[in-house]
Amino acid sequence: MNVAAGNAQAAPPQYDAIAGPYQRSRQSPIRRYVEGYTFFGLVGEVTGLAVLDLACGAGTYSRAFAGRGARRVVGVDISPAMIALAQAEPPVAGCAIEYRVGDAADLPPLGPFDIAAAAYLLHYASDVAGLRRLCAGIARELVPGARLVAINENPAQPEERYAGYLQYGFAKSVASPRREGSTITYAMVSGRELFRFEVRHFERSTYEAALAAAGFVDVCWHRLRLDPAGVTAHGAAYWEEYLGNPPVVGLTARRAP
Repeated sequence: MNVAAGNAQAAPPQYDAIAGPYQRSRQSPIRRYVEGYTFFGLVGEVTGLAVLDLACGAGTYSRAFAGRGARRVVGVDISPAMIALAQAEPPVAGCAIEYRVGDAADLPPLGPFDIAAAAYLLHYASDVAGLRRLCAGIARELVPGARLVAINENPAQPEERYAGYLQYGFAKSVASPRREGSTITYAMVSGRELFRFEVRHFERSTYEAALAAAGFVDVCWHRLRLDPAGVTAHGAAYWEEYLGNPPVVGLTARRAP
């Protein structure tokens, strides 16, 4: 989940200050057995494709795309601290990954790309206008027919159901009553460290309208999926609250031909 505020994303200091603990949080069962499993299930085959990894953070998914056979991977994040972590990681054989610091709403021409991956990006838009700029910026980098695959804040989750995630190492809250553009705060534990970050609430129809205005079609929302290995590791009961009350969802769309 990467941040930004001025245009489409929040100012770099939010993630610059928590880059280390945020990256370490990727070791949590949720990130490992649900987020990644859902995300790669939606992305599908990347062999021979050019992939733009937006809000790439420390490059976890960028490296995974390279390891899965992508011919080109470009990772973009607004946080210099996150990009520094990504660049410090060992290279992936067979695919040089290019990392850039930048706002996904205002990128120079980097493409064309066959897939735009956006795990935790769209809900960082500062307002509806920013969301539209963000979607337009993504579309400019894609070839006609290319796909956008995202993990995103769940716009359909009732605000009264934001509680109940402490066993998974985080808490979610919003000032009531929740409105379009309301700030949602996440407090997350990574080891002994507690850190926070903020995202925005937009209605499902708002996301769909912004994507349509940018030239995307076939917009689909997807429920989270659990890797069977997660059941083996933690038992089925452990996952019931999270999957029954998902804070995030999958989102896919396609740039019109």
